[in-house]
Amino acid sequence: MTEDIVFKDLNDWIENSQMPNGKRNVLRAAIKLFAEQGYDGTSTAQIAQESGMSQATIFKYFKTKDILLKAIIKPVITNLLPSYGSKFIANVSNHSTNLKQMVHFIIRDRFDFLISNKSVVLIIISELLVNDDVKEMGMNFVNDKKEQFISVIWKAMQETGELRDDIDLLYVLRTIASQLIFYFIQTQKLMINSTSESNIDKELDRIEVGVIKAISK
Repeated sequence: MTEDIVFKDLNDWIENSQMPNGKRNVLRAAIKLFAEQGYDGTSTAQIAQESGMSQATIFKYFKTKDILLKAIIKPVITNLLPSYGSKFIANVSNHSTNLKQMVHFIIRDRFDFLISNKSVVLIIISELLVNDDVKEMGMNFVNDKKEQFISVIWKAMQETGELRDDIDLLYVLRTIASQLIFYFIQTQKLMINSTSESNIDKELDRIEVGVIKAISK
């Protein structure tokens, strides 16, 4: 597969990468089933049935189910996340003049990202808890972007003069991420509460208020 292609989401990558249609069908089926049932809860027989391919064909392209999982996750972490991450970091300070506006932009932008990449995000979240290789890929991405976060986002937040003096960037990111990811899982995986646009907007407003209270003076 092409690893350095620039793409807007995983589906775009699958569509535009040079690969046999059978391989493309297997990837689509695996993404759907891994997101719905979990990696451990999905068998290659189920992937074969969903994709219309034989298990022999699956193992022709991916020698193990674990290799298939990494073929889904790796392009996201190595291509999609860095692309989105760089644009996000550059846009934070451009869209904000105070801490409230900055938090608003971060929460709305990141929630849009989660929804746009719902299936693969659900897979990554579940595998980060149990898969050491996925954890390592995630940590490499975080370490690669850490200095940019500090020099752009953290600096912009500090310059508002509204942050608490006893917190650091990790605390801010953890506060935002924990609430945002929990709400994402609640609505997209557990199907708790309405996912109508108006209800989501209200819930994101509540998250923003909670974050501001937690990090501001």
